[in-house]
Amino acid sequence: MITATTHRTLSLWALILHVRKTVALTASVLNDARVHWLSKSLYIGSITVLLAALLFPESVGDLIAFFGIPGVGGIADIFGIPAEAGFDWVAFAVAAYNLLRLFPTEIVGEHYDRLFRPQRMA
Repeated sequence: MITATTHRTLSLWALILHVRKTVALTASVLNDARVHWLSKSLYIGSITVLLAALLFPESVGDLIAFFGIPGVGGIADIFGIPAEAGFDWVAFAVAAYNLLRLFPTEIVGEHYDRLFRPQRMA
């Protein structure tokens, strides 16, 4: 017999460490017909705006390094990825996690259990 309880709490660390499952969770919730289209639109729009905010400054930095503006490209090459870029991506992950609250808890919990928790036999 399989337990039918749905977990209402998501583990932030599980979502960060298991990127493939997190993408599958998001896709499952977005493809679920029980989720209202407005919630889906708000989630996709918010993620798009956050990604644009993250990628645009990095693209400008890449262009500066590409054109070889003296001093700027060399400094970026010495350190590789700047520390604030890593912080930005962690902040994006936390924001994406919190944006899952736009969806009904029961539906997200159902998909989370299916993807992140093994089926337990009673």
